[in-house]
Amino acid sequence: MIFRRLTGPVSFSGAGLHSGVSGMVTVVPGTEGYRVTLRTEKEAFPIEKCRFTGTGRGTEVFLPDGSSLKTPEHLFSALSGLGIWSAAISAEGPEVPALDGCAAAFASALEEASRPLGPDENLPEFAAVSVPAAVQDGSRRGVICAFPDDELHISSVIDYEEEPIGTQLVDYRSSKDDFRQFFAPARTFALGSEIGALLERGLAKGGSLENAVVVGKTDVRASGGLRFADEFVRHKILDILGDLYLLGRPLRARIVALRSGHTLNCRLVERILAGMNQKISR
Repeated sequence: MIFRRLTGPVSFSGAGLHSGVSGMVTVVPGTEGYRVTLRTEKEAFPIEKCRFTGTGRGTEVFLPDGSSLKTPEHLFSALSGLGIWSAAISAEGPEVPALDGCAAAFASALEEASRPLGPDENLPEFAAVSVPAAVQDGSRRGVICAFPDDELHISSVIDYEEEPIGTQLVDYRSSKDDFRQFFAPARTFALGSEIGALLERGLAKGGSLENAVVVGKTDVRASGGLRFADEFVRHKILDILGDLYLLGRPLRARIVALRSGHTLNCRLVERILAGMNQKISR
């Protein structure tokens, strides 16, 4: 894959998908080699040292100072897909702006504000999976597994009873697939039958047909229609890439996900980080 380095700051503003609260997130070039940090007014924290959770229909990252950042996964996915691993990220507000409900707007602006690494520049250090790891959720029949590999290769399968979605499978290989063209535009989605429950939980307040796909029993509602026939599972790949960015470095592994969501994705990241820390301590 091609790695890139930021050449200047990039800011994004707008309402958060779940809170509906306006906020802004800014990404600037990193100053400590290949390191991704989350910054507050007083301090910067390496992303891999922060706690995180995948509950609540999105990922939330908790900084050591007690602050947190909700739904960063689409921004993180854009950074990962473009190969940007030296960055400092700061936010004003509780949540990363939803923008267009995917990673396309993030990726477009970040690409403009970055350049490919030159042939004489060092590459970022990779994380790797040395032994297979798996986490599962029996109640949802979900599982996500990681196996040793020499590149990042993700396969995702979703299986919905709802006819407009059904069963979908897609692969992503970091060495050959164009993230910006085939995955970044895939938008988040929700079943029409669950919108009421989400709102009762205080979620999806910033959602609309401009930044999400709503699936009914027999139809799909979205601005401009579906961008891909399998847009739903492509968005799952987007989310997995975003959650894997919490490792703080590019990953070499074969990932297989079946009915996985942010909860399982984050649990897998915890397993991989634990394995990395165990190696360092030996």
